[in-house]
Amino acid sequence: MIVTSIEQQKKDPDKYNVFVDGEFAFSLYMQDILFFKIKENCEIAEERYNYIINEVVYIKAQDKALNFLGYKMRTEKEMRDKLENYDYSEGVIERVMEFLLKYGYIDDFKYAMSYIRQSQRLKPMGMLGIKMKLREYGIDDETIENAILESDIDEVEDAYNLLIKKMRGKEEADEKEKKKYHDFLLRRGYSYDIIKDVFKRAEI
Repeated sequence: MIVTSIEQQKKDPDKYNVFVDGEFAFSLYMQDILFFKIKENCEIAEERYNYIINEVVYIKAQDKALNFLGYKMRTEKEMRDKLENYDYSEGVIERVMEFLLKYGYIDDFKYAMSYIRQSQRLKPMGMLGIKMKLREYGIDDETIENAILESDIDEVEDAYNLLIKKMRGKEEADEKEKKKYHDFLLRRGYSYDIIKDVFKRAEI
């Protein structure tokens, strides 16, 4: 195996991308490159190459992942995107993800359940809004549906309470105000049928 190129990263000038046999292999800091005596157009022993990938790079990638999780829960997509942003190879990313999934550091179902609970407590939204948001985080539809089934969302009650709060004590509403309330609930992710039900309940 021949080190064909060592290129300084633009987004992180302290790191360098190492290419072996013309393909991206790994990225390291200069002190590591010097320590392992990696030079362009020079051979790198397979044993050293494997050690760098399996011990140095993998451990650093795992540390990055755990540090990223230290702030809050993450979805599988968020974690993959983060690791890709650090220029880890696909093989290293897969190995890190396997570790995170195996030990429960990443769990899209738990993430979805937590998101639903928190959003309904702080800023209630309808099923359509919840689904849209969770899809943005990369969670698949089946996992979203299962999380919703496990939750205790009462769309009609939540939408009704939002409407009453928005009306600020008014007992009647003209067409312009109705449209404003209707659009407000739509933006919160409630369906037309739910909005129709709460309008009827609020008698507007």
